Amino acid sequence: MKKELGYGVALVGALAGAGALTAAMIRKKKREEIYHEAELKAMNELDEMMSENGDDALDCDTCSCAEACAAAAEQAEVDETEPEEQPADETEEEPSAE
Repeated sequence: MKKELGYGVALVGALAGAGALTAAMIRKKKREEIYHEAELKAMNELDEMMSENGDDALDCDTCSCAEACAAAAEQAEVDETEPEEQPADETEEEPSAE
């Protein structure tokens, strides 16, 4: 009788564990779906904002700071074309052993 009761308790415990695992997996999947939907919505909103402001932001003719933008672009080109300074050779000459 005790042996049968032990098997019954073990079976109920195993079923409860499987049920809890299934419930946890369902909740995790639901959270992932919600996160994914929110991520897609944010990406769409960002794309819309970029497309609304993209034409004006890239048009230097209508930009009020076109001169500063051009100066910064020229400086960037100069920085790229200038060779980097070679560091001074800091190795000291060792005295020759006689």
